This record gives sequence, C-alpha cells and structure tokens, in this order.
Amino acid sequence: MYSTYGQRVLHYYKHLDVWLNPHRTQSGSGEKMGSKKKAKKNADFKKVKLKVGKKLKKTTTTDTTIQTKKVVLISQLEEKSESSEKPLSFRGLSLDELCKQLGHFNKSVRRDALMGTKQLLTSRPDLIEAHLRTLVPAIARLVSDCGHDPALNGQLRSLLRVICSVSSHAMAAHFTLFVAHLLRALTHNEAGVRNFSLSIISMLLTSYPDLCCTSVDLFNSFIKFLSGSRKPAWNSARFLETIELFIKAYSVDKSMGNFRSEEANLDFSAEKLSSNINLSRIFSKTNPFDFPVITSSATATVSPLELPESLLSLCECCAPLIVTSLSEDKAGTFLPTTISILTLIGKAIWASVKKVASTRKSEKIRRSTAWLENY
Repeated sequence: MYSTYGQRVLHYYKHLDVWLNPHRTQSGSGEKMGSKKKAKKNADFKKVKLKVGKKLKKTTTTDTTIQTKKVVLISQLEEKSESSEKPLSFRGLSLDELCKQLGHFNKSVRRDALMGTKQLLTSRPDLIEAHLRTLVPAIARLVSDCGHDPALNGQLRSLLRVICSVSSHAMAAHFTLFVAHLLRALTHNEAGVRNFSLSIISMLLTSYPDLCCTSVDLFNSFIKFLSGSRKPAWNSARFLETIELFIKAYSVDKSMGNFRSEEANLDFSAEKLSSNINLSRIFSKTNPFDFPVITSSATATVSPLELPESLLSLCECCAPLIVTSLSEDKAGTFLPTTISILTLIGKAIWASVKKVASTRKSEKIRRSTAWLENY
C-alpha cells in the first residue's frame, strides 16, 4: 500500500497525533463555523451582480402590485327572497336576524338593527303581535345598555312606541318581563339611563294603564324611586306628568262595576231582540271577558291605593314634591299638573274613608261622610 518505509511511518505518526490531540480537529471545525457566520454578516453588504440588460429597482419606489385569490362563500352569497310569511328589511335581513343583531357589542350594528326593526315593523304592523315573544326580550334589555347614549335612545324610544301600539290583551303575557327590564334600568348608576327608563314607564302608563294597575312590582319600585335621592328634580321634563299618570293608573274607578241588569229575549229564527240593549254602552269602559278571579295575581282585583300602607307611602313620597312645586313655581308652569296630583291623592284618601264608612252601622258616621258621595 505504501511505497516506502518512510511513508508508512509518517502515516502512523499522523494517526497517533489525532488520537493524542483531539482538540485540534474541533478547533478546525470551529474555524469553519466562524467562517460561515462571517459570511452571513457580509451577505448584507455583498455587492449585487447585475445581469446584462437588467435595471436595478430604486429603493424609493413602492410596489403597488396586488395579488388576489378567488374566495367563494356559497352560504353568504345566496339571494334571499322576500315572502309574506318572512319579510325582509331594507338591508335584506329578517326579523329574527335583526333581533340577534340587537345584542351585538358594536354600537353601529345595534343602531342599524334598531332602524331596520322599526322599518320592518312599521311596514308590517301585523308582525308585532306574532313576534312579541322575541321582540320584548331583545328590545327591553337595551333600555339599560343604550339609555345613556343619545344616538341610540332616540331610535329605541321610537321603536318601543311602535311595539306599544299592540293591544293590552296581546301585551299581557309579556308585560311582566317588560316591566322587569324597565325597573332594572330605573336603578342604574347613570342618571341618563334612569331618566330614559322613566320616560318609557310613562309610555307604558299611557298605553297600558289596565296592565300597570295590576303590577305590584311597578308600584313598589316606583314609590321607592320617588322616595330615594336618585330621582330627577321636580321641574324636570315630564317628571310630574309621569307621577300624574302613575296615580291615575292605580286609581280605583268602580263606576262601571255596578250597572243595572237588563233582561231581553233573542229570537234567532226571526232575528229580533225584544228589548233595545246597547252593549257598547255597557261595556265601553270594561272588558266583559276579563275574569280576574282566574289570574295568578292575588292583587288583580285590589289596587295598591286601596291598601292603607301603600296609600301612606304614596303620600309620603309625593308630599315634598307637591310642596316644592307650589312654593317654587312662580310662573305657574307646573301648577295644573301639581293640582291634578293633589286631587288624585285626595280622591284615593276619601275613597278609603268611604269604604270604611260603608261598613259602619252608626248613623252618625253615615251622616258625617254623606258629603263624600259627590266628591
């Protein structure tokens, strides 16, 4: 293998040196690694070799080329067809989709959903009664969330005005939940939310006084609100008017409760009625199919103003407002409303007195309270 004896000895000592000094081979590999790092550093400053006929791009130019790819979303690009059973808003959304967007975290999405819902319900009023189960929870919860935002509470108030156009019979099943959201907003930390909730309560007292008078929670919470320090000033817009509507809703009016009975004979074959009975006159102010005895509310037939404790609480919270209004209203702007509140409270008080006097057998008590019959 080796031609001479000297080459054999040289090969022997070379392997012996590698075995005795292994660090020499490692240092050699380290030098190679160091050279690689140095080459990487110099790569940033390496001179670019241009090909013949190729121009170098300037560093100040901006590459405006855009690369696009085709994306197909079959489910989102389907055309929605409007039908009489499922109408769409001007943005092509159904009522269920709009109710979902009413709970969106983005304020702009909620505002667009409010406008779309109002537009859809205004054009199709028949949808309100059929979708109250979805509309009331989705919209009433926004009273606490949007009451402090002037950009949203105007849209929300107009939408609630559209919803409150349905009959009391249709709203009765959802009224308790509606009032619960309003009372929650009435205890909010921000004054704007409380004032907005107060305006919606005024709307309910105007639209559904027959439903409000059976709500004990509304009465107790409103009395607590008037007794607290978070109520608005006495001369705030529509504050005294709301109190007036509140007392009117709970005032007891039993004038139609005791109408005289009439008897008549109806001949179906001849289609004749033996007596001229005007049912519209008898039931003009009362619902002939309203049977409170079958309701779950124990106070459906008894107004809170007929209870001495509730009447006393009303007088305690309204007396300071009445005195302040009479003493500080120099121009007499709020005088008619204040006098109306005072008159309604007086009627409620004397109604309780007449009720107690009617149960007494003493002739002296009857003579002393006879003047209350025409009060």
